[in-house]
Amino acid sequence: MFAEDHSQRLCVGATIVAVHAVGLYLAVTFAPRIQQAVAQVPLTATFVSQPEPTPRRELPQVSVVTPQPIVRIPELPPIEIPTDAPAASRAITVPVQAPAPPATQAEDRSTPKLVSTVEYVREPAPRYPTQSRRLREQGLVVLRVVIDERGAASSIEIETSSGHARLDDAAREAVLRAAFRPYVEDGAPRRALVLIPIEFALNRGSA
Repeated sequence: MFAEDHSQRLCVGATIVAVHAVGLYLAVTFAPRIQQAVAQVPLTATFVSQPEPTPRRELPQVSVVTPQPIVRIPELPPIEIPTDAPAASRAITVPVQAPAPPATQAEDRSTPKLVSTVEYVREPAPRYPTQSRRLREQGLVVLRVVIDERGAASSIEIETSSGHARLDDAAREAVLRAAFRPYVEDGAPRRALVLIPIEFALNRGSA
């Protein structure tokens, strides 16, 4: 009986050794293949795009209005003006000028007398300006002339212009060179005022 137990133990030990041997063989034989199979699996890299940033919302600008300070002016009491006291009266003296004495005969004769015609000793001879002739300037000049007691033109003013300064000047120079017969009133010469017209006109054939 002892021999049978010993034989059974040997069989079990042999079986265990055989199983370990088979497991070791399998581990050595199939291990590289498993590694190789695992190494051949392709790798796939997936890029995940980042989400676009949300645009910032601009807040509306709020203007701050500073309230103006309110200044309160105290009301002043009304001022009463007494009406009982009479107003002071003051007399105003306006100087009255004495009437001027009647004008003497000499003062009256000093004022030029307006006359319609005069007598010439030497008539005005106006000269047509060359530039005015070239520019075809024409017109009528009326001069306001004061003739003194000697028959000379003491004052010459333009009453009506021709519209051209050159023609106005030529008319004034012509009257200034002229000589007049003095105006006589009551046997005595006196100053006279007369209007003298001088016309500048070009013929069609004039250059």
